[in-house]
Amino acid sequence: MGSPVDELCLVCHERDDGKVKWLRCLKCKLGGHSTCMRMTGLKSNASEVNWVCDPCALVIKSEVHLREEINVMTDGVTLAVEEAVSAQSGQVEKDGMNWAEVVSRCRKRKRTQKNKNLLIIKAKGSKKAVDMKKEVEELLSDVQIMDSKFTNKGNIVINLESEEKRNAAQNKLHEVGNLIASNGKRWDPKIMVCNVARNEDKESLIEEIIVRNNLESIDGVINKIKIVSERPAAGGTVHYVLKCDPEVRARIHGMNDKLKLKWGVHQVYDHYFPLLCYHCLKFGHKSDSCQCKVKGHAPHCYKCAGQHEGRSCQSDVRKCFNCAASKRQSEHSVSSLSCPIFTSEVNRIRLNTNHGF
Repeated sequence: MGSPVDELCLVCHERDDGKVKWLRCLKCKLGGHSTCMRMTGLKSNASEVNWVCDPCALVIKSEVHLREEINVMTDGVTLAVEEAVSAQSGQVEKDGMNWAEVVSRCRKRKRTQKNKNLLIIKAKGSKKAVDMKKEVEELLSDVQIMDSKFTNKGNIVINLESEEKRNAAQNKLHEVGNLIASNGKRWDPKIMVCNVARNEDKESLIEEIIVRNNLESIDGVINKIKIVSERPAAGGTVHYVLKCDPEVRARIHGMNDKLKLKWGVHQVYDHYFPLLCYHCLKFGHKSDSCQCKVKGHAPHCYKCAGQHEGRSCQSDVRKCFNCAASKRQSEHSVSSLSCPIFTSEVNRIRLNTNHGF
């Protein structure tokens, strides 16, 4: 049963509408919505979940016979209450927080400690997540996997026992060649070298950057810079997008973000353009690995949001499919700087990039 009709939530002071779980303290019998209490990850299927609030927990912490009642809750909740009792005594009066905020902070610390040895695995090209998981389990049969789950992008996240085992598993998966494994650390930076002359030899471009800019002192620098893409620019020149090590990026930043090449000095900018699927217009994957394309869904135009490919669009209308779907102002293309969704993705990449300075 949920809360009585005349009972109000301690946080929002609204009645229980039955749409979310209701938390009730075992001691004082007061409660509130689980969303208001910031406890949305509860495993219980019941509409009402027993709880012990901080003020009551401080009162009953010496009463051993009530520990059994506390243990009826989920593991995360039990740990949070125990920490609130032992480590956070008096925190409500000290910081002016309510008991839900204290417990929420305890849960966050527990989640951070648990997930420190994660390995994120994705496949090169299109492969079903279930098949990829079987392949990973076979390759890592000699390593104990503590936990594993699928992400909404079709990747697999596994939790390993220690940092050493995580690094060993990452190296083993890299040897296979068709799997990409990362430990969730910040990304290596990408830079754009602007207006490079077309008569610059692309094959020897990396070596020329290293020699002419005195980067030889960086250990293994030849393997820390690679060309990602190129695009035509004004005056018959080319913009090159390079991926480099944070140490290399920091050294270039120290040279006022300029690189010397055979035919002149070139300006360097950080490159944060997100990976965009030109089939479903979502970020984080390419069209050749798009699940919507595999399922036979029609493409969406990145110019006018119509159900056709963007490269064949003849319309002069500009409409953002992502903004239209989220009911925002959409009179722009998907990759326009005036698009809040696109700029949010750019900022996410910027914040998760390790620039080295």
